[in-house]
Amino acid sequence: MPLKTDPDLGINSWLEDELYQQYLNDRSAVDKSWKEVFERPNGQSERAPLPAPQLARAAVLPADSHNLQPLRGIAAKIAENMNASVTIPLATSQRVIPVKVMDENRRIINQHRTLVGKNKVSYTHLIGWAILKALEDFPGLNHAYGEANGQPARIVHTRINLGIAVDVAGKDGNRNLVVPNIKNGTCVA
Repeated sequence: MPLKTDPDLGINSWLEDELYQQYLNDRSAVDKSWKEVFERPNGQSERAPLPAPQLARAAVLPADSHNLQPLRGIAAKIAENMNASVTIPLATSQRVIPVKVMDENRRIINQHRTLVGKNKVSYTHLIGWAILKALEDFPGLNHAYGEANGQPARIVHTRINLGIAVDVAGKDGNRNLVVPNIKNGTCVA
């Protein structure tokens, strides 16, 4: 049965095609929601199409905000495509990276901290530190997307708010996510 690609997926139709090939090779390799799509006659949905999404993550700000920069050209087109992609099923990927140097440096740091009576540092500490250091060279990492008068805009943050979820075991053995954070840190531009 050939699958008719959903024309609403546009440039992301490759994802549906790739998932369909995985489905043909091993039906358990795809998510249940995709199985339902692939098992329909001609791959067509019987449901009504989803309404156009409202970008929930966009901050709607007054036009006179001094930290707003209107998006134009390719940046505006990318924002438009990202907004349209909200209705497309999510695909994730993972990368394996070598951490031998980071592990060795962490071990040396912790040996020193133990000698001077301080707590050890974790990988989370090091990753958080690296993110903050990266903001010195790449302050654009701290920008956000927003809308002003219905138009896409870049929100240029001058302060840093960083939170990293950490899995912590409680006294009762249950696990909880705790989010230590930095609020209103200075962003070096």
